Amino acid sequence: MQDACDYSRITIPNDRSYGPVATAYVAAVADRMGFDPHDIELIGRSVREAVDNVVEHAFEPYERTSFDISCERVPLGLKVVIKDQGFPFEPDLNACPPPDSEPVPGSECGPGISLMRELMDEVHFNNLGQQGKETVLIKYLKTATLADYHDACELEPYDGPASDDIRPTTPVEITVQPLEPSLAIEVSRSVYRAYGYSYSYEHVYYPERILELNRSGQLFSAVAVTSNHEVAGHLALMRFDRTSRIAEMGMAAVKPRFRSRGIFSRLTEFVMEKARSEGLTGVYGRAVTNHTYSQQVGLRMGLRDAALTLGFIPATASFKEITETLPQRDSTVIHFTYLQKPTGLKLYLPTQHREVILQLYRHIGISSGIEVGESSSVLGTQERSVLRTVTYAPLRYVRIDIEQYGEDVVHQVKTQLKKVCLEHAEVINLYLDLSDPLTGSSVAAFEELGFFFSGILPGGCAGDALILQYLNNVPIDYEKVKVKSDMGRLLLDYVRQHDPNE
Repeated sequence: MQDACDYSRITIPNDRSYGPVATAYVAAVADRMGFDPHDIELIGRSVREAVDNVVEHAFEPYERTSFDISCERVPLGLKVVIKDQGFPFEPDLNACPPPDSEPVPGSECGPGISLMRELMDEVHFNNLGQQGKETVLIKYLKTATLADYHDACELEPYDGPASDDIRPTTPVEITVQPLEPSLAIEVSRSVYRAYGYSYSYEHVYYPERILELNRSGQLFSAVAVTSNHEVAGHLALMRFDRTSRIAEMGMAAVKPRFRSRGIFSRLTEFVMEKARSEGLTGVYGRAVTNHTYSQQVGLRMGLRDAALTLGFIPATASFKEITETLPQRDSTVIHFTYLQKPTGLKLYLPTQHREVILQLYRHIGISSGIEVGESSSVLGTQERSVLRTVTYAPLRYVRIDIEQYGEDVVHQVKTQLKKVCLEHAEVINLYLDLSDPLTGSSVAAFEELGFFFSGILPGGCAGDALILQYLNNVPIDYEKVKVKSDMGRLLLDYVRQHDPNE
């Protein structure tokens, strides 16, 4: 643990009566780190649930042993790890009952786990092989600043730049480089200046989270910096997870007084070169459709339209320096470019969308070498499906990935769809792996649930992704969706044709 920041650990017996001891320890650490009383209570309740879960389920009733609880300051806030050498544990998180329900006999996922997920910002369960297993609980420190983290972990502090109101009248030397820790606070401010608090990737408003995500490799931030160390612009590569073979270009912000200097183009070239050096298959971006300017920028960069996601951006989103009010939830064009073109693609395509999918592949540069496999008619050889659901609360948007088809896949998707709709998600995207023989034969069943065609995203799953979309009582006026390219217009017409809400 030599690289850990503000780290401590206690060891307690596997005795339920020691639960309050664990809670008091973690609460004291959380208080020291600056959490408010309300969050400290939530953290304590979650830790108590986790400890009780270990005591009850990890060991035989007659066993007398112990396990560890550690606390660590991370840039996101507080990380609590409960580590034991008990039974392996791999709950089906999609099947966890609500916190206030009765436990299901024989189930590994009880209401206590749902409660932990409700109280904490992140909950993970990791099997460590011979090292046992761990429950990881993370709570974001919403009031933290870069200076707070500096005090505890010796990051270099940074004083903000001068006013952004005056455009320089003399040439300014600007260098494009990877993010330095001292500049993270200014990246957050730059994004705020561009988007207010409406940007979908909420971590961008927390400098410590930006640093943590850059450290982990899930994010790569490029900054344009003046000779006096002022951030003029920012652009990032964002991966859905650390194993992703593609990355999204986003979090783009150039201060108004530094615009028209080619900074965005330089940032784009810099992150594209980074993506190549990382061996990524491709990069993609999202361009809004309330105007076509961002689509034109993408076209100039070599990006090509691959999908249309309706209503992705809330109508309440604000864009600094842009005075127009969105008339409806704004749709986005997903445009993509290959950095390494694949050879010998084998895809399992739904018959009803086969031609348009192949047309999209030709548009993004794959004109040959695609083998269309014969889809399987058996809905999974596994009894249980594996779904991954990620919620983007500021957008009221949910992404569901089918990571493994099982016999219950349609039921699982239907159940998850109902759940997120009741939680007021407005736009739900379903990502299906086109390299899986079960995808081609399953699409029709998902369309019966109300999903409809959106497009493709190469590398968007374990293989290439077919994206289906669902609108939860979100009206879309297609006449207000503006697309620039010929393929964009074809895609718009095709999506509208298959929209069950039309």
